[in-house]
Amino acid sequence: MSEFDVTHFTVEPVEGDNQIATTIHASAGNKWEYGIPYSPDSGRYTFEELDVIAMDFGDKFAEELEEKLAEVVK
Repeated sequence: MSEFDVTHFTVEPVEGDNQIATTIHASAGNKWEYGIPYSPDSGRYTFEELDVIAMDFGDKFAEELEEKLAEVVK
């Protein structure tokens, strides 16, 4: 069972850096911010917190976030 409900989130590349800025806002007013490094050559990124995201926000949101990250890296 997830602990938080997501109200909205953003996933966007950081200009001039091989990093994805990710911000998650929860209904309780909490905010989480992540800088996720990626390789533009391979399309791979490193985000070890994805399991924690799934526990805190649920598997469905973790999958949605993973899809958005993949879109940005392309």
